[in-house]
Order: sequence, then structure tokens, then C-alpha cells
Amino acid sequence: MTATGLRRGAPERLATIDEILERTYGTPENDLGNKDDPLDEAIYIILSFQTDLARLRLTWSSLRRAYPSWEAVERAPTRDVAAVLREGGLQLQKARRIQHLLSGVRRLAGELSLDLLCAMSDGNAERVLTHLPGLSWKAARCVLLYSLRRDTFPVDGNTFRILKRTGILSRRAVYRRRTLHDTLQAAVPASRRRALHVNLVVHGQRICLPRNPPCSRCPLLAMCPRVGLRVGEYVPASLTASANPRVVARAKGNARQ
Repeated sequence: MTATGLRRGAPERLATIDEILERTYGTPENDLGNKDDPLDEAIYIILSFQTDLARLRLTWSSLRRAYPSWEAVERAPTRDVAAVLREGGLQLQKARRIQHLLSGVRRLAGELSLDLLCAMSDGNAERVLTHLPGLSWKAARCVLLYSLRRDTFPVDGNTFRILKRTGILSRRAVYRRRTLHDTLQAAVPASRRRALHVNLVVHGQRICLPRNPPCSRCPLLAMCPRVGLRVGEYVPASLTASANPRVVARAKGNARQ
């Protein structure tokens, strides 16, 4: 294991995971609902905290219906905004973060827009974003990836959970450590970062769930040691369909190499 939390051979195993998930899901980016506008995306990422895609979409739609402009959100009482966000959970925390973000963007840009990022390098844009209230490295890299079309690799909760369970990351890996985010990004070729990130998010939402994942349906089954999962914490094979045998056979061959 390296000091960053990645186990030895991580790039090679990540490449295998990338291949299997691409065959399984095909990078369905539209399913995630991310936004082309960088400020929209930053707020969308705040809303995504500890919720699933279905509730995230409902919360986003409710917010845009209630407040057609970010200026209206900026001026509204925080508790009124929170009431609109109730469907996604943690509504008061999210309402405060969104309003603090909007205040920070106005101080930075003189308006509620992050279009100034478009002319910046990846590094400078990331520094600006992470200095805004409420935005983490993951959120900043999501804005770079989805809105600015840069080759970044955001490490969200789905990615962290899957890479721990598959043994890419050690049990002691710490999510809130910058070196982990940077080292994982460096371990993925720039041309594959978007696809792998999208497919990991989809896999985490559909199969590798936080609780009771249906492991026998998982295309990564043959190479996954289920780190951190005890018997009884995942749905047994007798209750679900088996994984794609061609994909499993390919994974077994790669895992032995």
C-alpha cells in the first residue's frame, strides 16, 4: 500500500474496472443530470450530497420552479429555500451552503456567474472554486468535468465506496485527504477520466449501494473482495441474477495477471 491510500497495482486494476464498467453501462452521462453552466453545476453538486439521483432531480426541479433565478435564491429567507429542498434531505444545511456560495460568487465576479472560469487553466479554475464557500475538491472537479469539459476525475462518495470495496483503496484511506483525490486522478488516463467517473457513479447508484448491495448482479463480482462488507450485508447470489459470464471471465483473466 502507498502512503496515499492506494494499493500497489491500482492503475492496472482501475483500467480493468474501467473496461468492465464501460462494457456494462456505456457512459450514460445524461442519466446523471449534470449541468452545462458552471454555477448551475456547483449548486447541483451541493444538492447531491447524501441523496440518490431520483431525489436529486426532484429537488433540483423544485428549486428552479420556486426560484427561477439565482438572484431570487440569494434574496430569499434561508428557511424558505430549505423548505423547497426538503425532498433531498439535509435541507437547511444545503440552503445555507447554496446562499453562502452565491454570496461568494458575487464577491468574486461581481455577478452570479462563474463564466470567468472558462478562460482559466485547470489549476487556476480549481483553486478559485475550492476557495468559494461550500465547494470541495470533488465539487470543483465536477464543475471542471461537466461544465468546462476538462479532463478531471472527481472522487465522489460512490467512487470512494466502490474503490474501497474492490481493494483499489486501503481500508484506512481517508476521503477528506487531498493526496487521495490527486493520486487517484493521476492514476486514470486523462482520456478515460470522464467515462470512468460517470460509470462509477452509475454503478454506485444501481448496484454497489451503500447498504445491501446486490453483489451477485455486479459486473465486478469476479475481482471484488467486498472489503468492508460482512456476510449478511449484501444480497446473496441465490436471490439475484448472476453477473454477465463473459464479463466475469474477462475480469478473472485480468485479475490473475
